[in-house]
Amino acid sequence: MNTFFRVQGKGYSFEEMQQHQTQVDVDDFEAGLCVSTSPDGYDGGSQFGGAYDAMDDDDDLVILEGKVIREIYDGVVIIPTREIARFTIAEWDKMLESGEAWEYEQ
Repeated sequence: MNTFFRVQGKGYSFEEMQQHQTQVDVDDFEAGLCVSTSPDGYDGGSQFGGAYDAMDDDDDLVILEGKVIREIYDGVVIIPTREIARFTIAEWDKMLESGEAWEYEQ
């Protein structure tokens, strides 16, 4: 199983992530969670689909395992099966800088 990376507001439980409905079109939702396949979030043209710059230092970077549902332009949509780790954005920035974040890539 692959490792995936997601940035989000702080405090969402793993159970909430498993129940998330992703908006795929203006009026269309489907089960799944948008994630990156890369620790730095650069699957597409911007970091985590542009969400990284909107995060506060105490928001979450969550590392997950999951089943891929579909590919999207800046990552994939998954059904999460396990949470591996969770860090604040401030912690993750330091881990990206030191290279430690890449140890979570599979």
